[in-house]
Order: sequence, then structure tokens, then C-alpha cells
Amino acid sequence: MKKAGKKNAYIPRVLMMVLTTVLIGVIVAIMQVVGQIQGTARVVNYAGLVRGETQRIIKLENASLPQDGMIDDVTSFIAGLRFGSKELQLVRLNDVNFQNKMAELSDEFETLKKEIQLVRTVGCYQTDIIQQSEDFFAICDEATGLAAAYSQRRATILSYLENVAAADIVALVALIALELFHALQFAAQNRVLQTKVYKDEATGLPNKNKCEELLNRKESIPAEEQVAVCVFDLNNLRTINNTMGHEKGDEYIRNFAQELRTAAPEDQFVGRDGGDEFLMILRGMDHAAVRHCLQQIRQHILDYSAHHPEMPMSYAVGYGLSTDLEGPTMRELFREADKNMYIDKNRAKMEEADVQHRTNLAMLNFVKKQGYHFSSCMYCDAQQDRYRTLRAGAETFLAADGNYTGAAEQIAWQLCEAGQRHALRDALQLANLQQVLKPDAPLVLEFQRKDEDTIHRGRLTALYGDAVDGKLHHFVLGVEYFRDSDEKIVNERKPLTQYYEQVKQSILESGDYVDALMQMAEAVYTVDLTHDSVENIFCREGARERINAKVEVPCSYDEYCRIRSDLVSPDTRENFRIMDSSAKMLERYRNGERQVTVEYQETTADGGHIWLQKTMLMSEDTVYDRQLGHERTILYGITLLKDTSAFHEKDEQENRRLEAAYQAADFESKAKTEFLNRMSHDVRTPINGIMGMLDIIRSHRDDEARVDDCLQKIQLSASHLQALVNDVLDMSKLKSKETTLEKVPFELTALLKEAADLVDAQLIETGITHTRHKPECSHTHLIGCPVQLRQIMVNLLSNAIKYNRPNGRIDTYTKELSYENGTVWYEFTISDTGVGMSEAFVKNELFRPFTQEKSDARTQYKGTGLGMSIVKELLNKLDGSIQVSSTLGQGTTFAFRLPFAVDTQDEETQALISTDKSCKLAGVQVLLVEDNEINMEIAEFYLTERGAAVAKAWNGREAVEKVKAEPRRFDVVLMDVMMPGMDGIRTTMKIRETSSVPIIFLAATREIRALPYPAAGVPILAMTAQDTREAEQECKDAGMNDYLAKPVDPDRMAEKILHWTRQQAETSSPAQPAAT
Repeated sequence: MKKAGKKNAYIPRVLMMVLTTVLIGVIVAIMQVVGQIQGTARVVNYAGLVRGETQRIIKLENASLPQDGMIDDVTSFIAGLRFGSKELQLVRLNDVNFQNKMAELSDEFETLKKEIQLVRTVGCYQTDIIQQSEDFFAICDEATGLAAAYSQRRATILSYLENVAAADIVALVALIALELFHALQFAAQNRVLQTKVYKDEATGLPNKNKCEELLNRKESIPAEEQVAVCVFDLNNLRTINNTMGHEKGDEYIRNFAQELRTAAPEDQFVGRDGGDEFLMILRGMDHAAVRHCLQQIRQHILDYSAHHPEMPMSYAVGYGLSTDLEGPTMRELFREADKNMYIDKNRAKMEEADVQHRTNLAMLNFVKKQGYHFSSCMYCDAQQDRYRTLRAGAETFLAADGNYTGAAEQIAWQLCEAGQRHALRDALQLANLQQVLKPDAPLVLEFQRKDEDTIHRGRLTALYGDAVDGKLHHFVLGVEYFRDSDEKIVNERKPLTQYYEQVKQSILESGDYVDALMQMAEAVYTVDLTHDSVENIFCREGARERINAKVEVPCSYDEYCRIRSDLVSPDTRENFRIMDSSAKMLERYRNGERQVTVEYQETTADGGHIWLQKTMLMSEDTVYDRQLGHERTILYGITLLKDTSAFHEKDEQENRRLEAAYQAADFESKAKTEFLNRMSHDVRTPINGIMGMLDIIRSHRDDEARVDDCLQKIQLSASHLQALVNDVLDMSKLKSKETTLEKVPFELTALLKEAADLVDAQLIETGITHTRHKPECSHTHLIGCPVQLRQIMVNLLSNAIKYNRPNGRIDTYTKELSYENGTVWYEFTISDTGVGMSEAFVKNELFRPFTQEKSDARTQYKGTGLGMSIVKELLNKLDGSIQVSSTLGQGTTFAFRLPFAVDTQDEETQALISTDKSCKLAGVQVLLVEDNEINMEIAEFYLTERGAAVAKAWNGREAVEKVKAEPRRFDVVLMDVMMPGMDGIRTTMKIRETSSVPIIFLAATREIRALPYPAAGVPILAMTAQDTREAEQECKDAGMNDYLAKPVDPDRMAEKILHWTRQQAETSSPAQPAAT
């Protein structure tokens, strides 16, 4: 841009040079043309003169008067016209026609001269003189016409040149005017720039450039001239910028500049030396006059601040006077003033800090008198929108000072939940406080915030301070935090931290240090360690008797400690001796210690015990000894005695709690270790059995009896492994609250038989007799949790078998206890003749995870130690109870009670349900979707053994295609969850769009549900090893009707298939996902 501007500035100048050159050339040309025109006029005149002279010659020659002189003149005229003549002042015309005509005229004149000679001889009548003269005259007229034409052409050229010159002059004048305008404009800009160079835009005062120009003058100030340089520096500008914004900071500077200029003498220089510094130069003033001037300025600023409390002004000033230095320069005076200004600034800061401290103490005392005990509080200025902290507790999250509006926003965000923040923020706004806060009406705001499982509550209180012109000026905002009454103090550091925070606040907020120490300690005494003297003892009310502080002062510190040592308990006396003499404390001080604290126990006057914490704070003091006549150093110790008995009691309680927690954790850790050891043994044993039986089968394939025996043992080993895994998974679910209790109709006697059948194999293997006594019940069709009831029964029966004696006995009883309002209570009793358990184990360990009675008191068959824990957790979830009676060596009896709702369905419906459960799968068309070949073979075997017709699909895509191709063929789909390509969930959704069949798998589900009706309605049952609540819910959310956990129980699978195919047959609408 600058280069383009310079280039544009050069163009008019170049044009002016060009036009000037052209004008000069035109003027020269005009001069030449004018000369030519003037010469042409003489030519025309002489051409006419030739004709006239020739006529006179002819007349005179005809009259016989010879005119040779005239003939010579005409000859010279003709030559001059042809070739130019300086003598005749004739120019040669550069015109070809004229020159040709003049040549012709010259020839004709020569002929005429001959004829004149003939006339002289024979007379005029004997010659053609008349005719020849007429011819000459005609030629002469033609020459004259040509000269005139040439002259006219020169005149035309002259006119053109005159026009060119006029245009050139006009353009040149315009350019000169333009340049003149630019020059004037540049001069104006220079004046503006010069003003800007020396003027501060923000304040209107001379700026730093001007100040530096004045200060950089090299000449020394004459001794007789009095010059004072004053330097002003604003205080709190950074605070205003940080809390109120830079716009307010600029306003602060601008207002000070205006007031300084107003207050300063008009004839003296005042300028801004950059940032928050200002310069004033006073001439002709001595110290008194300068100080008087500065005092007037300060008073003016104080008056302004009193009328503008929203932004009061504060500054520091220093000056240097030329008469104080020898031949100083202005720069040297400035340095002197700057040094004195910083001295004044430090003084002002100390005064401001002192005023602020006294104000803080006054406001804290005001808060105390109002009866408030804020954890944290701050002193707020509503006019300036600022705050500063009066008290900062451990929970304080605000800076020491800052912008109040921003602090109110942070308070609302930090203390409240999202729903409360807006209301609290509005309540804390200055506009609202101006309206609602009154001297006798504090503003109280409750708050609460939830942090994970803990709810934090508290209260904000705003107290009116003062007002200016009816507007709120100062107020106090305090916060109190409430500890929940149910919250237990699990960390001994918390109460100690809270106590020491209060102690620190007491010291910081107390105007009297002794009073602060007295609030912190039971007793405080001062010791002159240098002279081994206890000088003073201060005790809180009632503490003197409690801590045996009855002693006359002054006294020896060593002697005082010796007397008190008799009261110290023997086991803490060594602690007491750490600081029981002045010599020991002096040695510690010389080694760099300034504070020593010990704790010990003393015997009180009433024979009790008290814990005391003794702290000595040591410091040196220099005193002037009048007797010695010089100063000396004395080491003083301030000793604080504090009663810490309550803390020791809490500490002992906490130690006992930690010890109990440690023992519990240690016990659980050992129990888990034992559990892992048992699991290692119990898992390896059946696996080893399975591998051994497989080797036997390979070696005896032709021995069917041997193979059947091995297969039966493999079945038992696999069942045992599954039971071990299920125990651990069930306990994990119960502890993580994953178990879902689904209440459904069931028949009690059938369920009891199922539970007994599940342990038949163990009974046969062990030779134990199980007697199921006839149930004493009137209501057997119930609504409850049959799966959990069966699990409880199986766990208790398995436990009775595991820990029974060889050829022992188990008895089970079922008894209806009561029936009322549709709810029936049952008691189930399982009694065995096993090894029994000790009373202590039953009371303390039986239902804890991973625990068993000592191994030497049990059978060699071991389990996970989780069975009884699972039973207890399930009974708790079912609102039941359990009682145990056991005798070592004789046996154990478990009796548990559970409530059930009575099923009101008629007997015919119950019979139908019972019949359905026992039905085979004859005629049921099943689509089996499984990508694992072994799992496919097992599931196909279970289904075909029960009469079902099975179609196989090896992935989700194939399953979708089969359902799409024959939408009415399949009664149910068994669907794997995890498959390559399209998983069970997507397949189910695809089928659901076109089918009416149930599914038991996951991945392809969504694709199946997306097929058209009736394919989308096919029941889909999920089969997966992921036996968790999340996995089951994901299946049902995808559109699957039910859920089977692997390894699949074939009877359970048949029962589910019958249930869903029967439900599908009862409705023509598409199947819906099972309710969650």
C-alpha cells in the first residue's frame, strides 16, 4: 500500500514535467511560426513591391526614362524572395510552388529586362513590352497569392499551436493546483500526526513521546531555576482490570487524567508517561509550594473518590526538585521522583493493608455479634462489583479477591445441582441484593449438591453492611456446610483439619494475639529461656484447676518442669523430658528448631488422667539493658498447653475400628485364598476324570458296559464342573444385584420333585437315602420365583449330600404355615445325618462367602464355599428367612420360610399347563441357527430326540434366507448370539419384519424381525453363554422372545419351545418380544 501511494504521488509530478516540456516546445514552435509569418508578410509585401516597381519601370522606360537602379532593386527583390535576404530582412519560404513560381518570375524578369533594352533601342512601339509586362504581372500576382497562401497556412499552424499551448497551460495549472492541494493536505496531516505523536488519545494529555522529549533534554537545569518533576503511579489498576475488565481500567486511567489536569496548575505541564504513570513538571516552586500543590491534588482526588464510591482513586506520588541536586538534567530529576514515588507507594500499601485488616476484623466481629459461624465468608463491594475473602475454610474454592458477579456464578455452579443453579445465581445478583437486602433482613439461601452417593447441604447468608445514597455499598456473604447426621467420620484427619482450621482462623481474625492463643490452648505462658524464667501464665476459665497450673510467677522454668514431671505418667515421661529445661530448648534453637511439640499424659487433681499437648514457639528479641548500657539478645519461648484427651479417645476408637476392619479384611483374604486352593483342586479333579474316562473309552470301544459306565462318570464330572461354575456366577450376580426375580405360576409338588431329581445322581453315587415326606399343604398352585426356590433346595440338598456320612440319610419336609389375603407361607426343612457344624461356625461363618468348616471335620468332597452364601442372598431377595441347628458328629437341619401368592387359575388350566410342560416336541418345526459344529450337533440331538423336525442354518444370513423362502414353515427359531457375518440380533430384526415365528439366539434377530409377516412373527429364542442381565436384555430389546443360557438344559429348552409355540398358536398376530 505504501509503495502504491508513493507511485501515485509521482504520477502528477511526472505529468507536470512532461507538460512543461511540451509547453516549452510549443512556445518555441510558436515563436518560429510567428517569425515565419512575419517573414511571409514581408515576402508578400515585396512580391507586391516587385509588381509595382516593375510597372513603374515599364512606364518610365516607355517614356524613355531609363531606370537601371530600379531594375537592379527589382532584381535584388526577386533574389531575396527566392533565397532570402538579411539586408532586405526576407526569409526564404519553404514552399515548392512559391519557389517554382519565383524561378519562373525571375526568368520572366530576365526576358523583360531584354525587352526593356530593346525598347531603349527601337522604342516601345516596336516591341512586345506591354504584352510581356502583362505576363510578368500575372506571374507576379500568382507568386503573391502563393506567398499569401503560405502565410495563411503558417497562421493556421500558429492557431493550432496556440490551442495546444493553452490546453497544456490549463493541464499544467490543474496539476499545480492538485499538487498544491496535496501539499496543503499533507501539511494538515503532518499537523495531525504531530498532534498524535505528542497527544495521548485515551486521556487527551501529552503522551509518552512528549514526556520523553522533555526528559531527554541534555542541558542541565540552571541553579537559579526551580524545576520539580512529579511522578504519579495509579494503584489497583491490575486489580480493576482483572476483576472489572479492561474497559473499566481504561475508564479509571481516563478519569484520573482528567482530575489530575483539573487539580494541577493550568500553566504547568501534565502528561501521561505510559501505562498507569503520569508526569507533572512544576516550575518556579520550592519544596513547600510543591508539597502544597500535591496536597491540593490529593484532596481533590479524595473528594472525587468520596462522590464516586463505585471506582475510588488511589495513587502514589513522588517528586524531585532541581535545587536538591547539583546541575541536574530532567532525566535525573525523573529518577529522583520515581524513587520517591515507590517509597510513597510502599507507604500507601502498608496503610491500605492496615485499613483493610482493621476493616476485616471489624466485619468478622460484626458477623460474630450477629451469631453466625461461617465456614467461609467474603466482604463484597456492590458499587465496584468486587469482593475480598474475610475467612477461607478448607472448602473454599474462590480466589482471595476478584469480581463479585463472576464469583456469584462460580458459587452457584459449585454448590448447587443443575436444577438449582439458575435460581441461586439470580438471588445472588447485585440487582436483586439491592432490592431485598436490608439492615434487619439478611438473605438466607439453602443449597444442596449430590456427589456420587453423598448429598452435600449448606446455607448461604448475605448480611447488610452499609449504603451510599440509598444504594447498597458493602455486604458480607457467608457459607455454612452441614455434615449429615448419618455420615460417619472414617478419617481421623478430618476432625483434626477442621479443628486446626478454626485455630488458624482464630489467630488470624483476633486483634489480640494473647486472646487468640487463649482460644487455641488451655493455657499459655511465656518463658525467658536465656535466664530460665517463667514470666507469665494465662489460663482459660476453669483450665487452671484441670491442668494443675497453680504456680507463682516468675519462677525457674527448670524447677517448674521438675515439679510437673511428678504428675506425668511413666510411659509418657520421656516425651515430657524432651523440653523440660531451658538448656535443652536453647540447644534446639541453636540447631535450627523454632517450634517443639510433645504430648504426654498427666494425673489430674481428682485422680483422673488428661492428655496434654505442649508446644513451645521460640523467637529472639533484642532489648536495651539500661544497667549494662547496651543491647543484648534474649530467647523467648511461648508455651501452649492444650487438652487433647478427646482426640486420644477418638484415636483409640479409630484404632479399634481399623483393627476390626483389618481382621475382617484379613479373614476374607484368607478365605478367598482357601477358596482358590479348593477350586484349583475341585476343577482339576473332574477334568482329570473326564480325560481319563475318554482314554478308557478309546481303549474299550467294543465293551459297551464299560463305555456306558465311563459316559455316566463323564456326565457326573461335567455336571459337577457346571455346578462349581454356577455357584461362583450366582454369587457374583447376587453381590452385583444382577439377579432378576421373575414371579410366574408354578406347581409346588412338581417343583419339589424336580429339585429331588436333580440330586438323584449324587444320592445314587454316595448311597445316601433321601426320604421326601408328604407335604402338609392346601395350596400348591402358586405364583412366585420357582427358579430361585429350586436353586435353594438343590443347594441345601447338595450340601446335605456333600457333608453326609456314607450310607447316611436325608429327610425333607414341606409345611404350609398360614394363608391370608391371597398369600401363603411355607416352611421347608432339610435334615441330614452328616458331620455337623460347630455352633461358632454356624453363628459367624456359615453364610459368609468362601468359607467351610475345618477340612478334618468334613468329608473329602469339597465345594466352592459359596452354596450357603447363595442361599442366604436368595432368601433375602425373596423376603424369606432361614434357621440352622447343627451338632458336630450328628447332623444338621436347615429350615427356611418363604411367602408365595396363590394362583387363582382353575384346575383345568393348571392341568393344561402341566400337560404342556410334559409334552414332547412331535410335529414342531425348528430352525436351528448355530455356527459351531459341536453345538449344532448337540442341539440337533436334543431336539430330534424329543420329536422335533430340525432345519439347520450355519449363520445369520442363511437363517434369514430360509425364513424368507418359507415364511410359514417354522414354528420356532433357536438363534446363536455371536455368529460371523450377520449376528443373531440383526437376523432377528430382519425376520421380525416378515415373520410370525419365536427365536432363541441373538445376532441375526434384527434382520429376521425386518422380514414381512408372517416370517417376522416367528418366536426367536436366544442361546448364549453370556448369562448376564445385560445380555438377556439386549436379546429381548432386539426382538427375541426368550433366553436360554449355555450349557442348555434339554428339558428346559423343550419347555420353552412348547410355551412359545402354544402361545403362537393362540394368536394370529405377530409375536411380540417378552416383557422385561
